[in-house]
Amino acid sequence: MLFLNMLFLILLTASSIGYTYKNRSELACMDGMIFAMTLGAMSSISLGLNIQVYLTNDLGLATILAVLIGMSVGFLTGKIVSLTASIEGVMAGIMGGLMSPMLGAMLAHPMMLIWFMDIVYILVLVLLVCLAKEARQAFLEESREAGRDPNPSP
Repeated sequence: MLFLNMLFLILLTASSIGYTYKNRSELACMDGMIFAMTLGAMSSISLGLNIQVYLTNDLGLATILAVLIGMSVGFLTGKIVSLTASIEGVMAGIMGGLMSPMLGAMLAHPMMLIWFMDIVYILVLVLLVCLAKEARQAFLEESREAGRDPNPSP
């Protein structure tokens, strides 16, 4: 069950990075920073909890893996938009990766928290989709005001 949950989180994170890539032209730097910070933090927190439960006796390795995952996701997501967003994503990934294995190690029954964090992750992704829609609308309005075509043909 834990393996399936980790696979679900990896697919969710990868599809979120793909969604960011798809919408990169319409995201401002601040929007990209929010995407990178959110995905870096949520992936490291959710996957860090899972890794800690899987590696029960090795808090150090679980922390290192969670930090590396969060940094990688934050960097990749941010790099799509800007270097500033990438740096913010890396730092959020580090913070989430440091906290989640420690929290997982303190819990006697961590599965309830793992499922709760999965739900929170999905809710946060819904908010990111709403943010992307707002950014797209602002991009289109700005393009209309400037009198240019927002979708130039190649």
